Amino acid sequence: MLIFLIQIIGSVTANFEFYLIIVLLAYILYLHLKLVQKNSAINSYIERLQLKDVESKKSEMPDYIDKFNKKNPKDKFLNDDIYSFLFGDNADVKIYLHYTRNENVAKEILKEGFKFVNSFYKTAELVFNDKLYLVHRHNEHKQFGEYVIIISISKETFNHYTRELSKLQAKNIAVEQVLTEIPQYIDENLEEVYTCPKQFIKGYFNYIEGSIIYNPDYDSNYISAKFDENLSKIK
Repeated sequence: MLIFLIQIIGSVTANFEFYLIIVLLAYILYLHLKLVQKNSAINSYIERLQLKDVESKKSEMPDYIDKFNKKNPKDKFLNDDIYSFLFGDNADVKIYLHYTRNENVAKEILKEGFKFVNSFYKTAELVFNDKLYLVHRHNEHKQFGEYVIIISISKETFNHYTRELSKLQAKNIAVEQVLTEIPQYIDENLEEVYTCPKQFIKGYFNYIEGSIIYNPDYDSNYISAKFDENLSKIK
């Protein structure tokens, strides 16, 4: 009799634990659905705010640009000729700007390519075809000089080597390091210096004078056998 009672109690306990697990799972699912609904509502709200922010910025842009031009009458950065030089010929490129005070440095970059340490990040600014964004970036960097070098690289080329580096799971290696022909060297600060090919240098301009210098060797789609060779060394 005692054994029978123990078996019944054990069976009831097992069933209770089973039903308790079912209830807990159902509750967890309920909480998950509530969380998803909450996140969806939050994301929708954020998207509406971002849309309003974008529309607000667009409405503010003409006034901001007009104020910039009036405040900086000697600054020809947004002149039609310079703006066209930056973005007029090709939308499928990544564009970087490098500022320098010395025109001889700009000329040297046209002839020999752009020297950088590790990546463009430290000395060149990625820009987009957006006047408001461009003015902000220009105001931050114009202190470094009135000559602005334009580095322009095909997105197809850049993205191709980005994917290849990703496949190799290469860490701390920038795409810019692969897109080089001249062997890197160690400078006086014991840093590795790389050289972006002169073919990726579109030219330079002076935002005070409004002068523009074109690079006759410029080719944003330039491909060198050295690029794949650099990649193979990483493998």
